Amino acid sequence: MTAGGAGLRAGAAGLAAALVAVALALGSAGASAEPSVPVLSVEVPAGHGTTTVARPCFDPARSVDGGVSDWRGRATGFGGSTIYSCGELVYQDHIFDAYGPDNGQDMQRLAAQDALEPTVPEIYRLDPAAQYLPGEFGIPTPGYNLSTHYGDLDHQDQADLSELHVGASGRNLWFLARTTTMTAPARTALLVLLDTRPGSATHEVPFSSGIHSSRADYAVLLTASRGWVADLATGAVSPLREGSVAANPSGYVNALEARVPRSLLGPLPAGFGVAAATGIADPGGKPALKDLGLGANLANVAFRPNEPARDWWDKQQAFSLHDGTIDPFFRSVSLGALLHGANQAYHPGPGYHDRIFSSTPAISQESGQQGVLQHYGVYLPTAYRPDRPWPLQWWFHFRGGNAHIAAAAVPRIFKDMGEDVNTIVVSPDGRGESTWYVGKGQVDFREVWRDVHRTFAVDSDRTYIAGHSMGGWATYLLTILYPDRFAAGFPASGPVTQGAWTGVDFNGCDKFESPDGETPCYTSANGGDPRAEFTRPLLDNLRYVPQAIYQGVPDELVPTSGVIMQAERLRELGYRYRLYLFPAQEHYGPPVVDQWADGARYEHQFVRDPNPPRVTYLRSMPFEHAVERVQSGGVKLTFHFDRAYWMSGLEPVDPAKGVARFEGRSLAIPERPHSTAPEAGGPAKEDQTGPYVMTGQAWRFGDTALPDRQNAFEASLSGASAVRLSTSRMQLDASRRLIGDLTTGSALRLTLEGAFGRRVSASIDGRPATVVRVASNLVTIAVPAGHHSLTISPR
Repeated sequence: MTAGGAGLRAGAAGLAAALVAVALALGSAGASAEPSVPVLSVEVPAGHGTTTVARPCFDPARSVDGGVSDWRGRATGFGGSTIYSCGELVYQDHIFDAYGPDNGQDMQRLAAQDALEPTVPEIYRLDPAAQYLPGEFGIPTPGYNLSTHYGDLDHQDQADLSELHVGASGRNLWFLARTTTMTAPARTALLVLLDTRPGSATHEVPFSSGIHSSRADYAVLLTASRGWVADLATGAVSPLREGSVAANPSGYVNALEARVPRSLLGPLPAGFGVAAATGIADPGGKPALKDLGLGANLANVAFRPNEPARDWWDKQQAFSLHDGTIDPFFRSVSLGALLHGANQAYHPGPGYHDRIFSSTPAISQESGQQGVLQHYGVYLPTAYRPDRPWPLQWWFHFRGGNAHIAAAAVPRIFKDMGEDVNTIVVSPDGRGESTWYVGKGQVDFREVWRDVHRTFAVDSDRTYIAGHSMGGWATYLLTILYPDRFAAGFPASGPVTQGAWTGVDFNGCDKFESPDGETPCYTSANGGDPRAEFTRPLLDNLRYVPQAIYQGVPDELVPTSGVIMQAERLRELGYRYRLYLFPAQEHYGPPVVDQWADGARYEHQFVRDPNPPRVTYLRSMPFEHAVERVQSGGVKLTFHFDRAYWMSGLEPVDPAKGVARFEGRSLAIPERPHSTAPEAGGPAKEDQTGPYVMTGQAWRFGDTALPDRQNAFEASLSGASAVRLSTSRMQLDASRRLIGDLTTGSALRLTLEGAFGRRVSASIDGRPATVVRVASNLVTIAVPAGHHSLTISPR
């Protein structure tokens, strides 16, 4: 949740004070802290990848039109990486990082810390703590322009590089730059430096670039329709012929394409160096970059494989541009590889990555961070190998955060939930700081889910979810909507609705609404509908998704009373949970202390059963419509939260305001009898120093024999007009006589999926019932309201 008020300022000040105090102690002692020491932590290592050789691949004949169909090379989707693809050198940039040079303040601020950090790496968090003072924590920093990016320009959308391709033909070098944003008239400018001769000499790079180079021999400036080549040794500038450059801002193509005759570059050796950066073209059409006011008139630099993991991955870029050079980012290029179709496959390795994917245009716009290119963070543990499935931990950021805020500011998430338990950790962006993972944020989750499962080897039965504040709400939200995707949840400081619930409700409570929208019962946030989005009535869905709940007792943003009532409902339902109450932590206590080990251990003891003996699922249409409407940006979205495990197609009688409830049991899947038992713990552990008080509820399994299997099922429904059951997943034999015990509050269309024979008959309470064959494996039976015995037989 967004920070504000004295409580969070105190939390921020406390973090800074704790960091400084312990850092000084560590520095004087000359020893590093133990991994379990609170607050301090080493930074998350940025990940890299390896390449393997693939079959050669060639581009078709190419024309200069701004199109990309004649560029067959594909970027890796991992920020900072470069490969050869179909005879092109293809660089994938980090996105949303076009902030240009540092103004000098960050370099000055970090001079001492960066020098000390190799000796005392635990002081790393001093940097993000300072960056978040004015924004997240609302603490003024007069005279200092602190922010989560190191560059100090306003974000230059049309210079936000996403990909750079370099190609070659017999007479030409080819360049294709793509940006996250480009609108007509295109204002993107690309500066390319080429190192083609042995030796070094320092030259000022022309075109009002504001940089110098000790490596470059030629500089090429490309704008929407014009280009120029400068020989840095002689100062001669040659314009490219008309038709050599084209820009294409249409349909998110966002491309700047150019053909540069090799004759303008002197003898091109077999191996040469290339560096590149984007800026904004001179508004008057001169062969120059627009003056951006910070010396170097460049916003985004290519070929940066070693940026440290930060919110926007721009530290090295900002510091180098402040120094007036992009020489550290030269990349070696093989002319033979370009000419002979060199092709590589990319394999991400251990560490933290900026994963980039294409979203849908339906929720995108050519502005800032809202384009079709989106990203998420992914951490691969040291032991990661792509040849076997790995447990997967989802982490959802708090309000005011972004995809990489955990890697930048809360690094032990990736140790406690990732490295120490050999688990992949994924951190979605959610389409912005405050979408609450509904509307466009829900679309983002679903898109990231698909990309993760396409890209990595994931163990679907060991998938977990956690988050802080707004991310804690996401844990409740997503485990309720998709209980069959997760083995356990871990909400920290999580509101139980979009905003807050105080733990009480009564008729007429809304009459006491204050001018700022608060009532004694509910508080809204970011356009939410807290009554419709209230998760407590839907906790029934969490039968097989235990929760570890972290909550600071003096939390000033999320009422602890509401969280306690949430846990109490889990107890009433007989479900498994643990509630950790931290008496000394306010809202930001969990990420400030940065210890998650006990919650992570709790999660990881559970394994999802994709086909459990029982299924309980509520589909609330007010809840569903709120998820579709809130934070949708006016886009009409439709989600169907109508399934869990072997049940699907749950339709409410009232599609606007109804709540459909399904309670089912397969008697073909033996259910281990269990009893509930209270749990308690505290005040601290070696890696969870607290102090805390833990209460909870566990399941205890005895030695009772499992019941005999029966080819039968039971189901009870209310508020439902239709449901579909998978007999194979219920382990029912559709080729034999099948018995169903059904109770429904309204007329029901029951669809059964299974390997039925050619002919099927059915009876309800001994009377023949009509069976409709929808497909070879689907039969539908109309069941009247009431309690009935259903028999389905082959004939």
